[in-house]
This record gives sequence, C-alpha cells and structure tokens, in this order.
Amino acid sequence: MTLTPGQKGAALMVAGVLCMTSMDVMAKTLGLRIPVAQIVWLRFVSQAILVGSGLILTRHTLFSSSHIKLHVLRGFATTTSSYLFFLGIIYMPLADATALIQLGPVMVTLGAVMVLGEKIGRRRIMGIAAAFIGAMLIIRPGTSVMTTTSFFPLMGAVGFTIYALATRFVRSDGPWTALFLQGFFGTCFSSMVVPFFWQPIALNEVPVITALVAFGILGHLLMIRAFAAAPASDIAPYGYAGLLFAIIFGFALFSETPDLLTLMGAILIVGAGLYVWYRERLTQARDTNG
Repeated sequence: MTLTPGQKGAALMVAGVLCMTSMDVMAKTLGLRIPVAQIVWLRFVSQAILVGSGLILTRHTLFSSSHIKLHVLRGFATTTSSYLFFLGIIYMPLADATALIQLGPVMVTLGAVMVLGEKIGRRRIMGIAAAFIGAMLIIRPGTSVMTTTSFFPLMGAVGFTIYALATRFVRSDGPWTALFLQGFFGTCFSSMVVPFFWQPIALNEVPVITALVAFGILGHLLMIRAFAAAPASDIAPYGYAGLLFAIIFGFALFSETPDLLTLMGAILIVGAGLYVWYRERLTQARDTNG
C-alpha cells in the first residue's frame, strides 16, 4: 500500500514524537543519579557531533547561515527549555510535565501576537485561555498538588516558545543546518554549567545514556522527514500524541496514574491547541484565497 504524503508525514511525526517521549523516559530514569546539567550537555554535544559529521561528509558548510544571532538565541532557548523540562519530568509524573510543556504551541501563537505583531481573533484568544485553564487544573494553585517543580515545565514551555519563534526566521538555512546549530550552541551554553555538576558516570548507566542520545537524534530526524513529507499545517496535530505516550509510559514504567483533574487539564490543553491550530489554518486559507 502506497501512503499519501499526508499519511507518510503523520506516521513519521508520530514515530518522532514516540522517540522524543522515549528520550524523556531515559532522562527520568537517569535524573536521580546523574545531574540534569550533565544529561542536557550529553544530549546537545552528541547532536552537534553526529549532525555536524553528516554535514561535513556531504560537503556542506557548518556555519553558512546568515542568521547566526538568531541561532544563538535558539540555542539558549532550547538549552533552557530542555534543562527545565528534564527537571520537571524527574520530579513530577511524566504525564503532568508533558501536558504542561504542551502549552508551547499555544504560547507560540500568543508570542507571535506580542512579538511579531500578528493579528488574532477572539476565538483563538478563547483557545489560549482554555489552555491556561487546563494548566491550572494540573497545577492547582493553593492546594497540596501545587509544588515548585510545577513551574519547571511551564517555564520550559516559555523557552520552547522563544525557540519556535526564532526558528520561523531561519527556515531558509535548511533543517540540517538548523539542527546542527541548535546542537552546537546548545553545547556552548550547557558547557558553561556542566563543569559545576560533572560527576563520573557508572558503566551501567552508559546504555541508558546511549539510548537517550539515540532517541533524541532519531526523534529530530524523523520529525525533519515528517515536515519534508507533508505541510507542517497538516501534521502538527500529531505532535500531541506525545501526551498519550507519556501517560502510557508513566503508568507502565513508573506506576503513575493521572487523577481526573489532571486528565481534564491535559484534555483542555490539547483540545485548545488543536482548536488554535484549526483557526490558524482557516485564517491562512482565507488569506491565500484572497
């Protein structure tokens, strides 16, 4: 059976999200034994080396971008986001932290209004508000459920938003150059922190670290292929499959069962994200058709 471009893109996106969730599982497994700063550094340095080697072998210039300052911003934002999100998944249930980081796509829409001056209608404003209500259901301010660690994935979503907005301006560089520079500048920023936390790695941790690195790189590659196979507007909703995978892995591997309010909050966040995406598609279609 031959897949349509949309079906191929969707399958690649779901596979990529599965790999990224698997990377999160590895980080959660390692997090209480290895400092998060060390995990983040290992992720970015391996990405820079492997992607950079691929570019060299295919005779591509590594630093050919005319948007280096934006790539520096992307590197700082993604390093900060990764650090905070990994802290979140280590000290929170995997599904809770993943649900909160899913605010990122909605916050990108809000950021585009505030930073880029894009117009937004009241329906999308309602979608954004619903997403934040979902986050409050998960965090539950003023109750014993709310902890300091709840803010880690929330702030991680802010970092993701900055990264995504900056990425909008560097698309002309191509995905491989963007992926290398993300790893390179991520390595630069994480290298400033990791010496203060570095500790010897036990031999039995090496397979888990290797899996973390492999899942992270494979996840990025699959998602790059997904966006090459189909328009981003067609496959973006499949990124929310990560929350389903997080619930499954959290239950199967860490005996974590989300309560009803957490599930309601997660559904609100995902539903709002899908609604905002749908409204953006309608707006784009209307603008295209004049």
